[in-house]
This record gives sequence, structure tokens and C-alpha cells, in this order.
Amino acid sequence: MEAVGIYIEHNASGIPAFARIDLKKYGERLRDFFTSEGVALKEVPYDPHFVAQIKAQESMPGVKVKASDIWE
Repeated sequence: MEAVGIYIEHNASGIPAFARIDLKKYGERLRDFFTSEGVALKEVPYDPHFVAQIKAQESMPGVKVKASDIWE
């Protein structure tokens, strides 16, 4: 049986080895398990669009990111 948001990965021998789980969908249900294993489910506070803008500017010499370019 397959569930949307859960994908089982198999190793070269065909044995199930890993599970890929959509944490947006199942994260709350798994929180106790992750906590007991010492894994914290933290959300990154940064917007990926803004991070991409900043990283694009890093490779340009002498160019700084202006706050007006980031914050609308």
C-alpha cells in the first residue's frame, strides 16, 4: 500500500532501507518520535526567495544587497 507523501527507498538488494516522508503532511504526527530520538523539527525562518537574492549578489565584487531590494 502506498500513501501520498511517503516513499520507501530500497537498497541495491531490493530491501527497504529508507523512508522519505513529507513533513508538512506528517510532521506533527511524528514529532514525539523525532523528539525521543533527539531530532528537532525546526522551520527555517528565512524566505528562500530572499536567500537566493542574497546568494546571487555574493559572487559579484563590490555589490551589496540593498534592504529595499529585499523587503517589499
